[in-house]
Amino acid sequence: MARSTLVGPPPTAAFEGPAMPLDEMITRIVAAKREQWANAPAALTNPERTRPAPAGRFSAALRRADIAVIAEVKPRSPLKGELWPVEKAVDLAQIYTANGASGISVLANNPFFGGSPELVAEVTGVVPTPVLYKEFVVDAREIELAYAVGADGVLIVVRTVDDRELRELIAAAQSVGIDPLVETFDETEIKRAVDAGATVIGINNRDLNTFTVDTDRARRLRELIPATAVAVAESGMKERSDIERVAADGFDAALIGETLLRSEDPGAKLQTLIGVPSQRP
Repeated sequence: MARSTLVGPPPTAAFEGPAMPLDEMITRIVAAKREQWANAPAALTNPERTRPAPAGRFSAALRRADIAVIAEVKPRSPLKGELWPVEKAVDLAQIYTANGASGISVLANNPFFGGSPELVAEVTGVVPTPVLYKEFVVDAREIELAYAVGADGVLIVVRTVDDRELRELIAAAQSVGIDPLVETFDETEIKRAVDAGATVIGINNRDLNTFTVDTDRARRLRELIPATAVAVAESGMKERSDIERVAADGFDAALIGETLLRSEDPGAKLQTLIGVPSQRP
């Protein structure tokens, strides 16, 4: 597939300092992203579209008879440090594809997570599995960037944008056939996502103040996601029993990161998590 050489603005420096609440860290990350795009040209260079629109390929991959597993490629984390050598990230994506991942999430954020748009492009260039561009997207130009590097989906975190921005980002993604995975944390954020037109909605089980994971959060909030939307559970799932519970709660998919990244054999671990029958009505 021909692909544009479009490249986004250079990243700002990562924050280096003592541990802080996750919500404060996210605030700093988002501030850095806004600064990054504020200093970028109004129109990105070489924006021509040289690939067919994905036309819902990511969301379609999450609607299946079994619970779909989105496996994550994340070189590092501000909380956990180094997780996977970036030079072996494409190898990891290939392992995920070979072992049944329905989707692959690739970190595009460099200062804090060690990823990049170029890394997303490398992955989309070698695997047939739909790829999620995972970044703190606050500017519609980054949707064009996600499109240009071959992504089929793009993460939009509700708490990082206002209602107008949320609607505009969702619409921008949908206009080029990229599925926005709209991440939420509570009842208010789910309502905002629904009102903004989200059709793929994630619920993050991680408490943004304490770092703790409450896997019951997704269960409690699942009923707020419309039946017409794809429902994704995020964070805290480690064993097949966790995926079975996600299935019982009516989710379509689970996003799995650290569990795979810290495994001695990510492919074998992924094999233990796939194949759980969906219980969605």
